[in-house]
Parts: sequence; structure tokens; C-alpha cells
Amino acid sequence: MKIMRKTAVLFLSALVLMASSIAAKPEAGARLKFSPLPFEVKSTFAERKTTAHVFADPGYRIWGMAVIQWADGKYHGYYARWPEALGHDGWMTHCEIAHAVADQSEGPFQYVNTVLESRNPDGWDVNNAHNPAICVVDGKICLYYIANDLRPLYKGDFKTDYPDMEWFQANRKLVRNAQRIGVAIASDPAGPFVRSKEPVVVPHGRFINIAVNPAVCYVDGTYTMIMKGDDANKPDTWFRIQLVGHSQFPEGPFTFQQQPVYSKKQTEDAGIWFDQKAGRYYMACHVMGKRDLALFSSNDGKLWQPDRQRVFMKKQFRLADGSVWKPDRVERPFILTDDSGKPVMLYLAVADKDINGNIAVKFNN
Repeated sequence: MKIMRKTAVLFLSALVLMASSIAAKPEAGARLKFSPLPFEVKSTFAERKTTAHVFADPGYRIWGMAVIQWADGKYHGYYARWPEALGHDGWMTHCEIAHAVADQSEGPFQYVNTVLESRNPDGWDVNNAHNPAICVVDGKICLYYIANDLRPLYKGDFKTDYPDMEWFQANRKLVRNAQRIGVAIASDPAGPFVRSKEPVVVPHGRFINIAVNPAVCYVDGTYTMIMKGDDANKPDTWFRIQLVGHSQFPEGPFTFQQQPVYSKKQTEDAGIWFDQKAGRYYMACHVMGKRDLALFSSNDGKLWQPDRQRVFMKKQFRLADGSVWKPDRVERPFILTDDSGKPVMLYLAVADKDINGNIAVKFNN
């Protein structure tokens, strides 16, 4: 009888310890689900109309949006746009970053102003402003972006002899490898944004050629950035990897881990956040050639691994009428969180049938 009682006590103790262990290390898996979109979203997107959950900008192709909620209670989005007439390839050389505002996190967003123009002849970022990422610290908006440092490539005067389309087309591969990460800082959502005097991140160490597609979050005095570069261990090809770096200042310098976040497949377009309740960092990203977005997590923001919920979301949208919309491309995830780091809205760059736009999807927690 005593043996049975002792066994029962040990069994119950084990259950308590197991439950405590699970509670102490909550994972993202069970809670990262999404609400269906209104059934008319697909047709609205095809018509290039702006409504709740859909953002379009007439006359422009747009790609990705980073959103913050400001002290005015409104939602301020920063997105990449370039003239529609240039087609998709215009993103690399003729893009600017624009600012739009909405009363609700899902929109509708309305264009307000352009905060970073495509041309900046006085700066290192002479050409282009693309792929915005946002981080707010102590009332300052840190807008990270990528631009082309053409100073080593172009011998003309950027103020009086700016490169023309013929030059850009003839030197596209060189321009591709001139992409660098910068930051522009403002105290008001509409700007003015003061650009960094030099790039915040340049290729070095484990990554070569390019430094692009930053995602940044700020926790306990440290800026954590995940960005993309070409793998230095595979110099004969453009094998894209993502590395994580840290800095005490928004302008850097960032110290990068030499181990990629994930090296088995090419990845890009990270969206990063820190969940205070879970005490963990999370990162959703685009895995090239896959029909889903992957989810990674980390205890310290340095060492990353695939999360228990390996698939963040499939590259498709469930609509309210039960149907499923499968666009040609779904990329650039940006995760808006509440003050505790709980995800509330997901913003995605979407392309379908040669139409570009942004889609907002609510987390179903």
C-alpha cells in the first residue's frame, strides 16, 4: 500500500514538473493562427482598390509595409513604391519609401507623404530606398531601409549627371551588389527623417556582395537585426543567407553572428518580434522555392532554430466564404505587436497576375 501511495505521489510530482516545464517555455505554435479575410479581398486586390485588409497605390507598384501605432492612436505604415510603368524590375533602382495612415490596423491606409525619395545625391544612398523596417525607441522612429551606394561605380556628378535608365540596365548586376542597409530617424511619423551619413551594415565576414532586407527589434537596450547577404562560403554563386547582429545604437555598428539563422535553404524577408510573456524572440521569413513562410525562434536573439510550429503560414489566404486564395507570391512579412509583444496584425507583400499590393491579416489569438 505504501509503495502504491509513494508511486502515485512520484507520478503526480512528475506531472507537475512537466506542466511547469511546459509553462516555463511557451512556444508560438498553438497561438499563431489567422482570421479569414473578407471574401471580397481577392477581387478588390485584382481591381487595385484600397479597403480594409488591402492596400494599393494607383500608378505605383508597391511591395511590403512596416506599421507602427503612434501616440495619436493612428497606424502609420511605411511602404516601398515605384512607378508602375517600370514593371517589377523597377524596385532595384527607382523605388522610394512612402508613408500612409489608417485609423485601424487593418486599414484602409491612405498615402500621406514620401519620407525617403529615390534620389539622394548628397548621401551614400545616392539611389533607391526599398524594403522598409521599423523600430520605435524612446519616441524616435528608426526606419531601416536598403539603398544603392553607387559612389564606387559611377564617375559622374550625381547632382548634375545622375545615371540614366540605360546606365542602370547595363550595370544591373553591379548595382545589385551595391545594395547596403541604412537607417533614417525621425521624431514624427511624417518626418523629416534624417538619414545615416554612411551605411549601417556593409558586407563583411560571413556575408559578401550585399547587405539587405533588415528586420529590427529593440529589447533591453539592444537592437537585434536579421538581414540577408550572399554566403561567403559559397562565393561562386548567389546563395542568400540571413545573419543576426546586435548593437547598442540604431546606427550600429552591428556585430553579427557567423552562423546563419538557417543555411539549408535560401531565406530572406525576415519579420522579427519579441514576445515578453514567452520570453522569446520569433522570426518569420520567406524560404525561397517554398509555398509557406517559415517560423524560427530564439531564447537570446543570437542562436536560432526552427520553432516547434515550423510553418508560420502557408502562402495563401483563407476567405470568409470558405474559399482559398493562392497568389503567385506572398513575401515580406511584418508583424505588428501590442505593448507586450503579442502579435496582432500581419502585413504581407503580395503579387498576383502581375498586380502588386499589400495585404493585412489579423492574428486569431
